[in-house]
Amino acid sequence: MPKGAFVKPAASVAIVGLEGLGVVFPKRNDLKSSEIRVGTLVLDRSSGRLRDADGIAVELRHQSREVLVSLANNPNQIVTRKALIEDVWAGRAIADDSVAQCIADIRRALGDTDKRIVETVPRQGYRLVAQSPDADGEMPRRRRGVVLMLAAVLLVAMVTTYFTMPQDDTPDAPVVAVLPFDDFSNEPHQGFLSDAISENIITALAGFPQMAVISRRSSFQFRDSSLGVSEIAEALGADFVLEGSQQYDGSRLTITAQLIDSDTEAHIWAHEINVPLEAMLEANSQISRMIARAVGSTVIDTAGASMTAGDVSALMISNAAQSRIMRSFTRENLLINISEQEKSMRDYPESAWGFLGQAISLRIGLQYGWVEGDEAELRDKMFEFARRGVELDPNNFLAYHALGRALMFNGEVEDATRAFKQGIALNPSSTIVGNGLAVALIYLGRTDEALEVLAQLQRIDPLRHFDLSWNKAWALWQAGDCDAALDAFKASPSMPIAANKHLAAIHHCNGNEDEAKRAMSDYLSENPNWTVERVRNIEERIWKAPGALERWLLAMEASGMPLR
Repeated sequence: MPKGAFVKPAASVAIVGLEGLGVVFPKRNDLKSSEIRVGTLVLDRSSGRLRDADGIAVELRHQSREVLVSLANNPNQIVTRKALIEDVWAGRAIADDSVAQCIADIRRALGDTDKRIVETVPRQGYRLVAQSPDADGEMPRRRRGVVLMLAAVLLVAMVTTYFTMPQDDTPDAPVVAVLPFDDFSNEPHQGFLSDAISENIITALAGFPQMAVISRRSSFQFRDSSLGVSEIAEALGADFVLEGSQQYDGSRLTITAQLIDSDTEAHIWAHEINVPLEAMLEANSQISRMIARAVGSTVIDTAGASMTAGDVSALMISNAAQSRIMRSFTRENLLINISEQEKSMRDYPESAWGFLGQAISLRIGLQYGWVEGDEAELRDKMFEFARRGVELDPNNFLAYHALGRALMFNGEVEDATRAFKQGIALNPSSTIVGNGLAVALIYLGRTDEALEVLAQLQRIDPLRHFDLSWNKAWALWQAGDCDAALDAFKASPSMPIAANKHLAAIHHCNGNEDEAKRAMSDYLSENPNWTVERVRNIEERIWKAPGALERWLLAMEASGMPLR
């Protein structure tokens, strides 16, 4: 987001809704021979300039513009990915997702949410559906007169509505990134609080609907970075950056924080708070309100929250477990998490963190075959732990994530979506909960909604953790866009072995049977007990999308997974 993009714009009247009547109001009615209409915009193929109906230039990255020109030079024809690379990059080696990213940029610029202007042709390439200058045929005079009359009526109605309805004065939201706080605690207490301070500030800030907050998974990747604040902000798309430190001496907590303008690196304010440990959340809330005031957001009055020392300890165990499994998604790490959270529930029975953490761990263990025991009993435990987490802390967003995961695994997918949405309402910056919602939507067959959720998550997690790419690839596979699915899968710099089951299905969809078998072989090397029958037993109570499970099972079998 460009700096200052959230400044309130001057009032203007938007004329919309006439496309369905076939009415277009271009700045000028004629197109030059080098121009072509793409949706409601016009592209000059000689200069690459893209303009709207009023002649105003529409911004597009250079490479994306070159890809659009390449497609426009072959309107209504399939252009292969290889041909695009040869034309735009002169055959140079590029990142696997470069073409897909350019196509996504083009679709955003064109407003092509339905992919009807730039079509993906599975296993072949892309096709631009466009009108050349001589394809702008004249509308019959009688029909044109009726349409213009209807347009005039609609125009009067919309202008009247505009001036009689209350106006929305909400500006575009500023974007804030919170970096991990330095820990200056003395040796015995070093690392005790981990990232609790900065994580809880992110959660508190996410409660302000007037701003967007970058997910911890992206901002925390700049821990101990040598980059300047402006460089970090540019990578994250942030207007403001919060950095600070924490120091705990065994009884009191000192928090310092500085809010920095991303363009000038000027300190907007700096503050120090010294409180007892149990007032940590209240201090976080105070800092969040200061940030909100500084960036011009309305301050929300919230009651001060407190934590016991036991609750802080349980939170630290939960944070360590979450970081461990996200850093390395393996059976060994999951079993460590289960052991530690068992101790958390026993030692801190009044804290929600151990219960919700254990519910999430059991769900992962059951879904990936990493825990042993009676499945029905483990599923009951998973649900009871999640329910207990919500009871102990009904304002904890991760408790609703745990509940959503438990409900979904038990086949109650619609109820799971409601739990995830409650978690998102409590913390809109959580990509963990957002991913849970996306998965539930995929299982329900609401694939377009899932892709919309994932696109929103990419804004607050711009560095794209592997699960965003994993779930996006899965959703695109379900939608039948398997070329784009493969591009999405490869967009992540690394993927856990567990994701190779999805990679096998994508390669099978693309007709790459050798690649599918290699991916499945890698998956089975870490999960040798998996069979098609086992997949069916787990997925048939969850996967509601018509035909998707059978298609999935066929891909598993064809890729080399044993039947039984």
